[in-house]
Amino acid sequence: MKSLNAFALFFILIAAKAHSAGTEKPLVIDKATGQYKNLSYEALTDEGLSWQNRTQLFGGDTVNYGELTIEERTAKENELKTLLARIKVRENQNWADPKLLHRVETEILTWLDSQIEPMTATQSYTGADVQRLRNASVGFFRAHEIFGGKKYLDAGLKCADLILKSQWPRGHWPWPGKSDKFIRIQDGYTTKPFWIMLYAYKLSGDKKYFESAIRCADILLSIKRPGGGWGDQWAFGGGKSGNSGVYHGTSFNDGATNDPFQIMVMAYHLTNDKKYINGLHEIGEFILKAQMGEGNVVGWCEQYNDDARPVRARQYEIELPYPRALTRGVGPLLIWLYLMDEGEVHMDLLRSAYAWHELVRQKELNPEILAQWKAMSEAWSPSHHTLTGNYLMEYRPGWPDAWLPDGSNWGRVLSFKMMAWNPLSTEQKKKYDNLVDHAWPPVTDLAGLALAHKPPPREYNMYVHCHSGIGNSLSEIRRALLEHKRGGRAGMIKYYSHPTKYTADQYLQARIHAAQRVLKIRNRRMAYPYTGRPGYTGISTAKDFGFVSSKGRWYGDPNTKWGAAFQTVYPSRNTIWYQWQLIYDVKIARGQIDSDAAARGSRGLESVATQTHLDSWDVLGEWGMACHEMENYFDVPIQKK
Repeated sequence: MKSLNAFALFFILIAAKAHSAGTEKPLVIDKATGQYKNLSYEALTDEGLSWQNRTQLFGGDTVNYGELTIEERTAKENELKTLLARIKVRENQNWADPKLLHRVETEILTWLDSQIEPMTATQSYTGADVQRLRNASVGFFRAHEIFGGKKYLDAGLKCADLILKSQWPRGHWPWPGKSDKFIRIQDGYTTKPFWIMLYAYKLSGDKKYFESAIRCADILLSIKRPGGGWGDQWAFGGGKSGNSGVYHGTSFNDGATNDPFQIMVMAYHLTNDKKYINGLHEIGEFILKAQMGEGNVVGWCEQYNDDARPVRARQYEIELPYPRALTRGVGPLLIWLYLMDEGEVHMDLLRSAYAWHELVRQKELNPEILAQWKAMSEAWSPSHHTLTGNYLMEYRPGWPDAWLPDGSNWGRVLSFKMMAWNPLSTEQKKKYDNLVDHAWPPVTDLAGLALAHKPPPREYNMYVHCHSGIGNSLSEIRRALLEHKRGGRAGMIKYYSHPTKYTADQYLQARIHAAQRVLKIRNRRMAYPYTGRPGYTGISTAKDFGFVSSKGRWYGDPNTKWGAAFQTVYPSRNTIWYQWQLIYDVKIARGQIDSDAAARGSRGLESVATQTHLDSWDVLGEWGMACHEMENYFDVPIQKK
């Protein structure tokens, strides 16, 4: 473990210098590369950015409304009247969009009604119906909150009852193909149902759902590791599941530690029982101890034993520091811990890890390197990957799978070895012998093969090389650093907080902003009901509630699995969410959703939009946190560092 005192002093001096310098300079995109020239902590700003660029870099916004003077209130009331009149004109005159809002709402309601019978006829929480029932529960519950109608609540509760019925007596949910002896912690097998139980309890008041959620929290608490985290899985009474993943250790992979951490915080707020939070500070100490790297390199591998020593799991998870361990695990944990205990050591670590990531990105902005990757993309991109707008599978600078701990090389990890992007030196081969692939050619040689129209070695197409960049986003971390840079912890708390009920003045301003969104032509076009046209993707064409889970990747870089909001070409795959948002906004604007329901509390620990953020006014929003609305979830008395 390296000391962070030098890092802390360095960043304090930089911040002071930046503050004294006055107005921040806007971020600059290099016309030659199409990439931001500098995204370092010192350069971070959202000044002058378009809505698209801002949300791609930093995720969604939090809008906080203040109180108004008499004069301001009168002006705002007149503004709202004008906006509502404009909405009425567009809804009723033939030159505009006659009955657009009515048609969109009718399409949504007709589809919702058509889903009640098939979803409530589902017999068990197994196979493909696991995800279908989760999504349907959330979809029906949110429909009930927005549109009213007991039928949607009843349908959601029937789906939730099937999920509840499958819960093992210990408190966890089934891992397909395994007995109740085994619990899979990562990938949401046990943690996702927790939030659905809370949603059902919030809307129904039935204690059975609350008790189910608490049983889940208790079983997770019972298997927390000594270092403060959780493993990938656990076997009660010993034994092995036959699947890879750590038991006696901490995992930062696929929510293994972060998801239970969120549940512990929520369980504390629900019960006021400190047993859920007494050991939460330990994960901060574990992270500090577990950091890997020499010199400027600060990072973490994905799995550790209880002594914070790196261990390997799957063939692409070995004892090296990974960017995705930062974005998916360590980064959010450091943010949450800082907001709870005010320990600047957490932010020092976050800045240091981000600084190393940015240093690698800038090194890979070399035009010669970019040209080499371009040649490989044009020759070896598969045609069948449609997850992103990155059709050429272009490599994102700064996003290898892993780095060597001394920062001398980086690349993709497969078959338990790192395939280095840069030529391996004799010293690197000797120092990292069994961690690196001695036979894999560097990018310069790979580009030569591509330009000669030869197939890639081992038939590894471009998705193999781009996997890490496509599957990860730094938006959450970058937003935290931005808010901390310009407002310290108070600025971060402000971003993460939101009221549970608007005052009259706040509600007036929220209605104005909702009306403005309704009138925005982009939002109207994205929601337009092109019913019957080939390729139409509105809600009437949806097979089920699968669109619910897609909301977690709304913002972020559209060249990744994120950035769904920026698909603007008809037909957009996300027409459905634009339709829901349009109707939700018009109901707020017209006062049909009151000041209590329109304010749903803060984004908190964000169980929906991981790695990015949704807007505070989003139609689905952080529904998990909203199951128990709070203005500030981080008022938690954990032990301070």
